[in-house]
Amino acid sequence: MLEYKKVDLHLHFDGSLPIEWAWETAQKELGLTDKEAFIKSMQVDEDTHSLYDYLARFDMPLKLLQSEDNLYEAMKALILELDQQGLLYAEIRFAPQQHIKQGLSQKQVVDILCQAREDALRECTQLHVNFILCMMILGEEKLTHELNEETLYLAKEYQNRGVVAVDLAGAEGMAPMEDFRELFMKAKELGLVYTIHAGESYGPMNIEKALSFGALRIGHGTSAIQDEKVMELLKEKRVPLEVCITSNVHSEAVNDYEVHPIKSYLDRGILICVCTDNMTISDTNLDKEYDILLQKLGFTMEDLIACNQRALESSFASEEEKQKLLTAFRSGSWK
Repeated sequence: MLEYKKVDLHLHFDGSLPIEWAWETAQKELGLTDKEAFIKSMQVDEDTHSLYDYLARFDMPLKLLQSEDNLYEAMKALILELDQQGLLYAEIRFAPQQHIKQGLSQKQVVDILCQAREDALRECTQLHVNFILCMMILGEEKLTHELNEETLYLAKEYQNRGVVAVDLAGAEGMAPMEDFRELFMKAKELGLVYTIHAGESYGPMNIEKALSFGALRIGHGTSAIQDEKVMELLKEKRVPLEVCITSNVHSEAVNDYEVHPIKSYLDRGILICVCTDNMTISDTNLDKEYDILLQKLGFTMEDLIACNQRALESSFASEEEKQKLLTAFRSGSWK
């Protein structure tokens, strides 16, 4: 598979905990003794039939990610694992408000994870990592408005420590996308760039709405194929889709791999980035995603290389960092 040229722009921290770290921590802190049951609680299975079932798999990881030590150790372990997998670049996203249930503030969460990033990268051979801070949909917009606004200000504050963008994640459809417009206008005022989860568990109208907010990338975008106008908008605006095929099958955004629209997007000239979403919850990694694309969806190795180069070009890294990454990508080396 691709050596030292892999790029993942859509990777959730809490959904990608290294499973052995998570199991050791769960034994120590939660007193768990049944590893098989623990893994079942962390990964999708035949009982997963919707995005909401899929999101329930985050309950256990979030229990483990409420203390300073666990946040630090888990992020460092994840970054080192990505380095071992041969990634050149990753943008890891997390929602600070999801980690404040035992007394930490959002600012403390971001600070801890930025420190873990800095320390882990000193041990990496070729990987570089930046962060995306997620705002959340957990019901009506007003339920998370203040926390989401705080997340925006933290993204601005930590821009010089590896935070490069913001996102809106959670249960798409629980509140109208339009209700979040004010937050993205605030993000724009702060000079922040953003990707938005849209068109996964809800229709293409959410993709169109996210584009109207000024999103520079779209998380998933699975339903774009249902609306010709949205397809044309994506192509015209050259806004990439962060596509996570295994996750889309597990959440039943699509029924099976063979009917996933990713190849149609590629053939239509829509920009595609191949991503994992949640490595642990979906028991996947980039090599597994590539195998599916090659075996089931008609991709070639040249397509995969082009998608990874497009991902680097579409990353939220600074222009200086991006050029270094692209040079390393083309040469096949990174130091």
